[in-house]
Amino acid sequence: MGVAAAAAMVTPTQKFADFMAQMSAFTAENVSFSHEDFVILCLNMFACACVYYTLRMIKLPDHSWYLTLYSSGVTSFIGLYLLFHVWHDGLAATISNERDISRYAAIFFIGYCIMDLVIGSIHYETLLTYDDGWTHHFLYIGVCSYLLHNGLTSLFAVALVEELPIVLLSMYEVRNKQKPSLLFGMLYFFTRIMFHTALIYKAAAISNVIFAVGLNLLLLHVREFQRWVRGYLMRSHNRKRMNFRVKLGMFFAMLASYVALHGYAAYDLVFNEYPQPPSAPIVAIHSAIFLFFMYRFGIVVHDVYTQNFIMTSIGRKKIIYNISWEDPAVDHKVMHMTDQDVVLTISSAGCNVLDYLCEGPKKIIAVDMNAAQLHTLELKLACIRALDWETFFAIWGRSDYKVFKSVYATKLRSLLKKETAEFWDVNDKLFRDNFMFAGTSGLMARILCLPLRLSGVRRRVMAREEFSESGGLMFKFTCWICSCTSLWSWIAPLGGVPLEQLNLMNRNTKVFVDRLIEVLTVRIWKPNNYFYYGYIVGEFAPDCCPRYLEEKNFANLKARVDRVDLFYGTWADAAVREGPGSITIASLLDSMDWMPAEMIAENISKVVANMDKEKGRIFWRSFADRVHSPVLAHLDGELVPEYDRVGWYLTQFIAPTPKNYNPEMIVQQGSGRAFKNSFFGDVQVMTAMAKQGLSRTKCVKTFYSSQGARYDGFREGLLPNRDIFMRHVIPWAKEPKTWISVGCGTARDIEFVVGHVKKCGTKVYLCDLSDALLDMARQRVRELGLESQVTLVEGDINSVAVKKQLPDEVDLVTCSYCVTMIPDWKEAMRTMSNLVKPGGHLALIDFIEREGRESCWDQKLYKWWFAMDGVFFNRKHREWLTSQPGFKTMWYGEDEGRVPYTPLNPTHYMYCGQRLVSR
Repeated sequence: MGVAAAAAMVTPTQKFADFMAQMSAFTAENVSFSHEDFVILCLNMFACACVYYTLRMIKLPDHSWYLTLYSSGVTSFIGLYLLFHVWHDGLAATISNERDISRYAAIFFIGYCIMDLVIGSIHYETLLTYDDGWTHHFLYIGVCSYLLHNGLTSLFAVALVEELPIVLLSMYEVRNKQKPSLLFGMLYFFTRIMFHTALIYKAAAISNVIFAVGLNLLLLHVREFQRWVRGYLMRSHNRKRMNFRVKLGMFFAMLASYVALHGYAAYDLVFNEYPQPPSAPIVAIHSAIFLFFMYRFGIVVHDVYTQNFIMTSIGRKKIIYNISWEDPAVDHKVMHMTDQDVVLTISSAGCNVLDYLCEGPKKIIAVDMNAAQLHTLELKLACIRALDWETFFAIWGRSDYKVFKSVYATKLRSLLKKETAEFWDVNDKLFRDNFMFAGTSGLMARILCLPLRLSGVRRRVMAREEFSESGGLMFKFTCWICSCTSLWSWIAPLGGVPLEQLNLMNRNTKVFVDRLIEVLTVRIWKPNNYFYYGYIVGEFAPDCCPRYLEEKNFANLKARVDRVDLFYGTWADAAVREGPGSITIASLLDSMDWMPAEMIAENISKVVANMDKEKGRIFWRSFADRVHSPVLAHLDGELVPEYDRVGWYLTQFIAPTPKNYNPEMIVQQGSGRAFKNSFFGDVQVMTAMAKQGLSRTKCVKTFYSSQGARYDGFREGLLPNRDIFMRHVIPWAKEPKTWISVGCGTARDIEFVVGHVKKCGTKVYLCDLSDALLDMARQRVRELGLESQVTLVEGDINSVAVKKQLPDEVDLVTCSYCVTMIPDWKEAMRTMSNLVKPGGHLALIDFIEREGRESCWDQKLYKWWFAMDGVFFNRKHREWLTSQPGFKTMWYGEDEGRVPYTPLNPTHYMYCGQRLVSR
């Protein structure tokens, strides 16, 4: 009892003192961090503050880079000093012998990381990102602390040579100058990839932990190198300083040197440094590491290829399309072209332009952003003017090089513009090597048709035989290549198909696989399918060729050849040049497949503004199995069911010039304000949310008002694509005069379309349950100058009291990321739909289970995760919206967006439905 009483008498202060004594003893025993080290750390932190505020007083432009310049300058000097010892003593001896300077360097870097986080949180909070700021700095604080404890700081000091490219970058950033491209990239590659690889393999014999951390850092360096390569090559398309082939050769030489270095370093570690003979698991692990990084550099090559191939071809004025890959027979069935039509189309190889000319329109404007394609069409027009049909067919049907050479200088060159003549002066070899396989699409055809030729398909196609079910081994191999989706991204750019266009099929690849197999087994065997006949045989035949090569059409082409007008640029700019009401047919091919919504809106607005209001029609094709853009969906085009001979395009649409459609509205701008939190700002929001959830007395108003702009910044990352939804899913071209926003929150959505609202004079009703959020909305409305147009309504949209404050019917009802939080969502949706007047629109964006994958584990995970926060994914939302009687679905699309700070990528949908005029 006495012992118990004594224990009970121990005060909290004594308990805390005992705890601190135990921690001090543990630290002294396990952490090698002396008083001197601590003093050096504090002095460096003070020095960082002095450097920052001194440079800030000098007013150098980008103050977020001050400390980076200071730190990288000091550390790279130390790294160069240690590099001398590496050269003199050897790498292994240098990194195994800790020096005072290396220990000070590690402490210095810890101090820099701490002060960059502290000062950054005060002065450049939004630039201090989660990945490049907080994660990076805490990682290096941990690594340096580990090295200090284990006496391995020489390894870190030697690695500081890797700061050299950062010194260069910092100098340019601080002075707000253009970043150094080639020098930075070369320095980065040789220090942060080559040297880093050699260093971590030498360190592997000392510490497996350091080797593992080094591999992770190497992976980050490779990703950064990938971004540099992509950006450098993209910026180099129109530069003349260095030949593009030299740049490409330099890039592949760098890759080859890395493969050799990594392979040698791994071999040396396994067979010279480790105990011999090495065990099978050791060999397997290091082989896997080597193969993984070869795969990772393969991704770099793939990225460079897919992101640069097409634009590089355009920049170097190289032909991409040697024939036009759109079946004009379908166009004529729906366009009904007459001699009064003015046609705007894309040149491509000129085949379809000349096919249209056979119909005799008043004028054809052929546009292209690739000058080489216009040079091809101009040469064809010159041939039509100057040659007879036999000679014309010999050149363009059989690619007869001798015939071309015999007439080019004497009959054709004088008819060409200077740029076109110069192009063909040096590119006559395209006919020598067979124009049917010219350009990148010709190369693709040569690759894909090789196994077909080996299987005897060429002979059978020439003989017009029918398809045999067996097909042969090589034919089956071709079918396998076409059905292997992993190869598409390598093949597609050759055919002029950008990665963005290929991505349209990601959600339903089976549909396109089935179509490709159907093309191989059915369409290429159809009579007069000149598209595949030409590629498989290598030339056209008089009875199997494009219409412009047929003898019966040649006289008409000669008579009409001056009706074709070539335009270098975009079809939107060509439409503007022609003027309002001038164009009756816009045949836009598949050009919008790769465009983001903003670009489609800009281009479509210019075309519609210059279309004939009564007789105009817009025709386009797509790789997608449905309308792929909300901007195009609002044109309300008709799906063309006609069978085409090509088969690559899953959908084709034609739309008349839309009525009651103001094209100016779809390019109006928002406020331009962006809300982006720093990691620290997001932590503050999440902390406030946690406190609010745990608090016994909850004051919602205080909670929201205390967050300020950080609340919107947090939701900006959490709720994706609201800008796309507000600007393009909502049909602003219809000029809605009344709009109810349900669950408006802080009215952030209205900022995306403030220009639209002002231009339309739209009366807006902002409705929300929370008076605190409405207070923030009221302030935002005041800042935007919309007080006279906006009414705020507090309460439940289903309540009678709220309905009395709203109009009976409006042009537009929206709900942004709100329905999933409403328990009685059906009643809410019913209320919203009843508020829409005939001809008006209902538009929603919210989370949902991905269509067709509802039973997959990831969708179940997202559903469970979000339900903990009161957000309930429900596939029935989709079913209810798309089957609602009295509404026509104008747009429904799904996409994924990453939840910040997590690997989660939940699906969200965007919907717009129009109430039919007849209820």
